[in-house]
Amino acid sequence: MGSSLMDRRIRRVLSVQFVFLLTAGLIAYGVWGLEVARATWFGAFIATANTLLIAWHMRPGSGRSNKGGELGAQHYLRQFYRSWLERYLMVGVLLASGLGGLKLMPLALLAGFILGQLIWIFAPLTIKET
Repeated sequence: MGSSLMDRRIRRVLSVQFVFLLTAGLIAYGVWGLEVARATWFGAFIATANTLLIAWHMRPGSGRSNKGGELGAQHYLRQFYRSWLERYLMVGVLLASGLGGLKLMPLALLAGFILGQLIWIFAPLTIKET
């Protein structure tokens, strides 16, 4: 898969997540009120922040300095694990702060997060490969 196609897929996921973040919050506000909307917005924000961190790790030059030779599989595996751990910790801290610190409604928060993550399945399917 080419870099250009991957960039387009990440941009598509991000744009759909931003649209979802806005519309889900507005729908939740209109149907259930401000408390549910705040929790839904925060959950969708967590999913979007996760995608932004993935995009940041995929950009050229993000820790991939090629100092005079080819980088080995171990280097890329370490990068993969580091990226996974950073994203896992970030999502955990944000979920904990939303549930514990901000006292947001758990079901709405998790629904916003899960639906934001499901966008990863559907948004890339809308891109035509060239």
